[in-house]
Amino acid sequence: MPKHNSNNLRIKRKYLVWLKEAKGLSEKSIDKAASSISTYEAFLDGKDFRAFHAELVRGFKRHLSSRKNERTGAKISQASVNGVLRDLKAFFLFLADQSGYKSKITYSEAAYFSTERKSELAARGGCWKPHPSPQQARHVLDQMPADTVFQRRDRAFLAFLFLTGSREGAAITIRLQHMDLSAGCVHFDGKTVNTKFGKSFTTSIFPFGSNAEQILRDWIDELQNQHLFGKSDPLFPKTKVSPGADCRFTAIGITREPWASPSTAAKIFKSAFADNGFPPFSPHLVRDMIIELASDFCRTPEEFKAWSQNMGHEDVLMSFRAYGSVATGRQMELITRFRENRSAV
Repeated sequence: MPKHNSNNLRIKRKYLVWLKEAKGLSEKSIDKAASSISTYEAFLDGKDFRAFHAELVRGFKRHLSSRKNERTGAKISQASVNGVLRDLKAFFLFLADQSGYKSKITYSEAAYFSTERKSELAARGGCWKPHPSPQQARHVLDQMPADTVFQRRDRAFLAFLFLTGSREGAAITIRLQHMDLSAGCVHFDGKTVNTKFGKSFTTSIFPFGSNAEQILRDWIDELQNQHLFGKSDPLFPKTKVSPGADCRFTAIGITREPWASPSTAAKIFKSAFADNGFPPFSPHLVRDMIIELASDFCRTPEEFKAWSQNMGHEDVLMSFRAYGSVATGRQMELITRFRENRSAV
């Protein structure tokens, strides 16, 4: 059982309050920082954070790199290691400015928690990521069943992601009041929708296809006219369950509450692709697909800027750094074409 140090608990609590009140971080980011600090604290086994020296940090890095995922038993990824080290570096930079810690920890010493540059560059590199193509996404949507209210909800959820490029966390918190299909847009209100960094923006429906738009329109019509949902009700309500005749819980309908976690939505998304013989893509990869779709429509800088803003990005380069990598085969095809065109001149 890990030992606890009262001084560590006090300064950690102070730091987490500082992250919330001074830095304005979300609960999710604060929980991640707390988890990283707890990982280091367990390694210290009761030692004070002020018992700091370079060899201790180097030993912790070796320990961290050798850890295994508790669920899968696989070695934890370098990206996870780097995330913990970044959190700890920020924490120890904070400690270096605190009374009682200044004399024990310096800013230069906190830098020992820096990640290896090679692995950091690899993690942030722009390598192409396998993601669903627009054609695959349309095929999956066409093949999804729609016999039950749950199936129609799940199909509408995929259609919504394909039309808006929304993150799944935002999609499950969308309510009917945010939808304006007459104007062909969705209002992502950061005060009530779980958008990244709480940003508010309006997304016009991407030109993904009329079938997807009709699926979404039909679902909204069903919610309003058959289930009598109002403007404040969720677009994607969770399943209502009740004990059946065999004393097992059975799905009997939908509630007026949204999905509590994006994990449920992610499972539905992955299953839809897997059921059609495709890899179980993560719903976040829809954003890569949306950038691929841009190549079919955007020809001028203004058009690319509008496309990027429609994804909620203020900087068009952010869209292409994060999601715009070109598959190696396509890269070779384009460069070969350029070379042939140049030779013809």
